Amino acid sequence: MKLPKVSFNKAALLAFLVRHGEKFIAAVFGLVACSLVWGGIGAIRSLRPSAKQEPQAVVADAAAAAEHIDAVKNPPAEPQALGKKLADSVGQWREANVAPAAPHAMFSRPLFGELSRRSSPDILPIEDLRAVSGVAVLAVKPSGEKAAPSRPLDLDDANTAPPARPGQRPGRRGPAQQEQPEQPAEAFAPEQAGPRGKIVPYVLVTGLIPFVKQLQEYHQRFDTASFHNASLDTPNWSGYRLERAEGPPGPGETWTPIDIKVAARRYGAEWVGFQSEPALLQVVLPAMQENRDPAVSPIPFSTPMPQLTDGSWGFNALHPWFVDFFQRDAAEKSSKALADQERANTGANIFGVDENSLDGGSGPPRLGVPVMTNDPELGTDSAMAGQVILGPEYRLFRFIDLDVKPGQTYRYRVKSVCWNPNLNVPSRHLVDPTIATQATLESPESAPTAPVVVTDGARLLVQPLPKQAMKRLKPGLVAVQILGEKPNAGSLALRALLMEPGGLANVDPLQNRRGEPRSQGDAITTNRVLLDVRGRLEDRTETRTTKPTSPPEPVEMIFLRPDGRCDVVSAADSQLDIERYRATLPSDQANAAAGDRAGQPPADGDSTFDTPRK
Repeated sequence: MKLPKVSFNKAALLAFLVRHGEKFIAAVFGLVACSLVWGGIGAIRSLRPSAKQEPQAVVADAAAAAEHIDAVKNPPAEPQALGKKLADSVGQWREANVAPAAPHAMFSRPLFGELSRRSSPDILPIEDLRAVSGVAVLAVKPSGEKAAPSRPLDLDDANTAPPARPGQRPGRRGPAQQEQPEQPAEAFAPEQAGPRGKIVPYVLVTGLIPFVKQLQEYHQRFDTASFHNASLDTPNWSGYRLERAEGPPGPGETWTPIDIKVAARRYGAEWVGFQSEPALLQVVLPAMQENRDPAVSPIPFSTPMPQLTDGSWGFNALHPWFVDFFQRDAAEKSSKALADQERANTGANIFGVDENSLDGGSGPPRLGVPVMTNDPELGTDSAMAGQVILGPEYRLFRFIDLDVKPGQTYRYRVKSVCWNPNLNVPSRHLVDPTIATQATLESPESAPTAPVVVTDGARLLVQPLPKQAMKRLKPGLVAVQILGEKPNAGSLALRALLMEPGGLANVDPLQNRRGEPRSQGDAITTNRVLLDVRGRLEDRTETRTTKPTSPPEPVEMIFLRPDGRCDVVSAADSQLDIERYRATLPSDQANAAAGDRAGQPPADGDSTFDTPRK
């Protein structure tokens, strides 16, 4: 029989695939199915659970574990007595080998620990530096009065004793104040008729001096070092270097040092005195740790605040950390007073003696009260031979910059400078002789403050109006009050303005029409645009009944400043300033005099504007 001829041309291959292609596909599917079946059989044979994994075995193990747990939680009421004593059981593990004492034991080791050589300590930077701008009415000297040639204002003593008020006799002072020698009357006391006011924009820079951390740094460096001296091995701050950058932050930002000497001369030539701050003694650097040269650094780390003519600085002159510190201190003292009162009422101590004093004052010190301690973890004091005045963890850094311009943006950074504790120390006690050459040590630069824009002095205020006043307002008008400088008076005064959204918050009495006044008070230009009003303008609080009423919806307004920023004004933030300066609004006689010229009728006492709506 003749074999078929095999041909590999294109037509023959195509014909072969047409006749036998489905057979190849079926064979491939068959092979895949067989492999899957074989894998399943193998899994059943090899992955079958063992006897310990059976449900019955797992339940039995869980029951045994629960039995052991209950046995531990519920021990027998009476322990079983051992067959023999514990000493007999442990004695077989002990050995009676006692090593004999070495001869001449007193000379086998040095009498004193090995001392290390002195190194240079790290000066820690000031933390959480902040800058806040504002406008203050400072009490300044009359223009004809000249400053005394020698220190007209003692900036060093301002933080240790408050200025004496006119006519005040020396006597008892508060617990946080100390007796200080009397200062010249021209340095602190204003004139009897009252000091002249001057509205000045300012930037207040505050920060946290890491007092306790710096003490611990010195303790770690010098407690085990040779040439140990308490007067050297305690941090002594000699001054600071403050820098300022004008303009928005960026690559071209230039930092310029602030001349502290020029600032001190300006303060002494203009200020009448300092604001009294009795509580400041707890948060400033102790006098023994702030050894400045007045000729080089005339302003202390905590700059005294100038005296105001219309109030006091209060907590606005402190860093927010110290505000929380004083609040915690007050809460602790209040709770301690209540506890003492309860003990007195219950008769636990009929003699009225403080328990803390019975043990020699060994209890923990109260928060905020400076105490003397010799804790080695906190270092030693320069003059008390191992004792240092403790207080809060941080101490206040503060500087008020009066050389600023409204509308400008500023940033600040500062360096701390301390005296070198290794100055003129013999080289045999030092790890490096070069660390004894420089007189001072500087800290790294602190983190710069956030950019702060100096305000122009005008502040917009808002408050809800009573129902009678709202009836007299035309639809679309809102009442705004502006606090700004009173011309030729050196003080702040309120103005009242009726405006609509989209208008400028500028007061111009000449624009008032007869019978329809839009503004009251002295002229002032803020160039702020009212963008929107939110909340209820009418005060719905009911005062004629004793029934409780729901508070009104808060009023808020947003104004656009000329520099592109926005100011949000709320009734809650405006209430204190409105109550404080309410008396500066124009009186009836002033309104009548202004009405003769500008057609402005006198105002009623119930509301700022009392013109009936036509």
